[in-house]
Amino acid sequence: MAFFMDVSDMIADFGDTVMIKVWKPDGEASQAYVGGPTDEVDLSDDKAEIRHEPVLPINSNSSLGRKIIAGGGQLEGKLVWYSTDKYPSGTIVEVLDQFGYYKVTTYSNFNPYAHFYEYVLEGDDQHGIDE
Repeated sequence: MAFFMDVSDMIADFGDTVMIKVWKPDGEASQAYVGGPTDEVDLSDDKAEIRHEPVLPINSNSSLGRKIIAGGGQLEGKLVWYSTDKYPSGTIVEVLDQFGYYKVTTYSNFNPYAHFYEYVLEGDDQHGIDE
């Protein structure tokens, strides 16, 4: 027997007062120099997708966004975003409540069990946030 719990209504309720703008990478990647960023994203408002979904700080006591290194653990992101749509790594998210642009670094797919995706966001110094 499979377990399924649709949380898309909960995400809609918690994200009701939050507005974020989302830009997917263009797919036509280019590098200005070797080792440079490869995801060109047009951040114009007409290319932005407006979403109302929750974005929360990552809890340092959670295993989400944590990697184990010698001497302890280290957080790999600043925020977590819960969405009902799928986006690739490298997607840029403007979180107005957090005053800037963030980049999707990793994500977890809970769609088969609960109709949502969990994204780890970190500051994007290429577009204005150096964290």
